[in-house]
Amino acid sequence: MHHFYSRALAVWLSLLVLAGCSTLEPKRGTATMEPPASFKVGDIVETKTGKTLPVHALMEQLARARIVYVGEAHTSIEDHRVQLELFKRLSAANPHLCLAMEMFPRTAQPILDKYGAGELSRELLLKETRWEKVWGHPFRLYEAIVEAARSANVRIVGLNAPPDVVSKIARGGIASLSPEERSNVARDFHLDEPGNRLRLHGEYVRHIRGEIKDFETFYEAQLAWEETMAQTLAETLRTLPREGQIVVLIGKGHMTKRLGVPYLTAKRAEHPHRTVAPLPFDHLGSVVDPDVADYVWITDKADSSHKGRLGLMVRTLDDGRGLEVLSVVAGSIAELAGILKGDVIFMIDSVPVKSLDDLHRAMAREGTGNHRIFIRRGKREMSVPLPAGP
Repeated sequence: MHHFYSRALAVWLSLLVLAGCSTLEPKRGTATMEPPASFKVGDIVETKTGKTLPVHALMEQLARARIVYVGEAHTSIEDHRVQLELFKRLSAANPHLCLAMEMFPRTAQPILDKYGAGELSRELLLKETRWEKVWGHPFRLYEAIVEAARSANVRIVGLNAPPDVVSKIARGGIASLSPEERSNVARDFHLDEPGNRLRLHGEYVRHIRGEIKDFETFYEAQLAWEETMAQTLAETLRTLPREGQIVVLIGKGHMTKRLGVPYLTAKRAEHPHRTVAPLPFDHLGSVVDPDVADYVWITDKADSSHKGRLGLMVRTLDDGRGLEVLSVVAGSIAELAGILKGDVIFMIDSVPVKSLDDLHRAMAREGTGNHRIFIRRGKREMSVPLPAGP
């Protein structure tokens, strides 16, 4: 079994997450592993047949799709490399293409359009879309593809629901939303899909609960995220000419098991679509699995833009004074270091920490055991060394 649940969504279900994950670390897959010599880095596997394809054959098949979903583990440098290569190839072949990104809320569309027109700098784009609060992962992971889209005059479309609305749903359900808040998420929710309920119940069991009320509100919040992306994609598709195409950057967990966003989009607007998932050659599950994606692109070994896993959930303080700890995972490095709920992280080593990006950069420099974290606890300031991982 493969667990690709979007950790970014988990961020919003529990406010913001720090250097690691907001879900408990999933168990590795138990599906039969392909023989080590079966596939090598750079191979492209058609999962329904198990055959490898040359890149030109993949592109011929993707060209027939109106929507191409390219999944990612949000911090995987290799996944972003594959996304960029596919985008460049598809956009060079089709002048009627747009790039849709889970990373931006659809309410940010006017800002994205200004950026695409050259009216905003990178810095203003991040500030006005509230990238740090809305997504949290380092922008440098996405910068190359965002800039490639602007250079090619490809429109960037924001897909997701406003995170504060999703968080409110997780706490109190859809019924808790005001009329204005309700207008910012999808009109239709497919709450009675047994496959989706089963898929998401497994993730609920692994999830750090935070302020989530119960499974029903968790399920509604997850659907708010996915249904809103699906509605935005269906609406965008209707604005394009017949030969138009959308390339979608999305967490792998939103497109597995032939459910999630591709399924929900097709229910709104029937169209041919394809899914591509980059997977590292040391992936422990089978790559010949249509439940993962239509095509699997074998990458170098699993990597991350940041290596430290502290086991914390945090939020950025509005006054820029640091990151407030919302919860600590039992048995984690953070718990062993003595970090408590309510602490405020304001420095790592000698580097001030005002945002998640500051934290990611600090934790990427060396292993977690080489860092000292400075915190405020009430009126006291103190520092704690990070022990080696448990």
